[in-house]
Amino acid sequence: MAFLWLFIRIILLGYERIAGKKISEGNDTLISSWGFFTFSFLTMIPFITGLNFEILKISLISGFIYSLSFYLYVKALSSEDASVIAPLYNINVIFLIFLTWFFLGEKITTAKILGSLIMIYGISYLKKENSLKNSFKNIFKSKGAVSMIVSSLLLGLGRTVDGYFVKSTDELTYSVAIYMIVSINFTVISIIKYKSLKPHINIVKNKIFSLLTGGFSNAYSYVALLKAFKYVDVSVAEPVSMLSAVITSLMAKFIFREKIAIRLLGTFILILGAFIIYI
Repeated sequence: MAFLWLFIRIILLGYERIAGKKISEGNDTLISSWGFFTFSFLTMIPFITGLNFEILKISLISGFIYSLSFYLYVKALSSEDASVIAPLYNINVIFLIFLTWFFLGEKITTAKILGSLIMIYGISYLKKENSLKNSFKNIFKSKGAVSMIVSSLLLGLGRTVDGYFVKSTDELTYSVAIYMIVSINFTVISIIKYKSLKPHINIVKNKIFSLLTGGFSNAYSYVALLKAFKYVDVSVAEPVSMLSAVITSLMAKFIFREKIAIRLLGTFILILGAFIIYI
């Protein structure tokens, strides 16, 4: 069963970035974010029964952090190749090491430092040049890549807050609450900006398939991860889940004609670093 749930997570997470890129094409980032994560929330309605005011209250901080993180995630997908964004999504584990050390008092070990350095080296292959310095220059010249790096930092911060609050509540219900808050945030801000529901209606009409499949993939890849935790440790499930970046890259090659060969090598180096960090 562990293999089945991890396989489902990898496929869904791999497709999620493809759907996100399709949703963002030709649309404003704010409206794209609203569509992507509102539909993610709607697909989680079956798990809303345990929701109450207390859970909503403790979800507020993470909800606002994730709103900004998800906005930058969609912005990154709109302006950079999916085969670059997918691996960068996973560097939140590096930020998480230092954030959990600072806020939660978790230890920084030699393995965590070594794994982080390997992951950082792997990043250079996403925009490979003739030297390490120039490779990283290419990364930081890309607005999409920089947006994803900041998004990953915020994702790590959100996970740190989750680590503090989720001990006192059900993880799945807590996740539903966060998606509800994110959806409300994007709805309110987009209505204030446009003073109309027309952009919301247009994106639903024009991108309905990507919204439904992307929302489902985003929400249920997380559900699959929770299911996998019943059979395997986090130290196995999290780095194995990073194989989703490989799925994204392969899909991006055929759907968007992206050049992925050297990026796949970087992705596997990132995954190796993550295994060292977790194990």
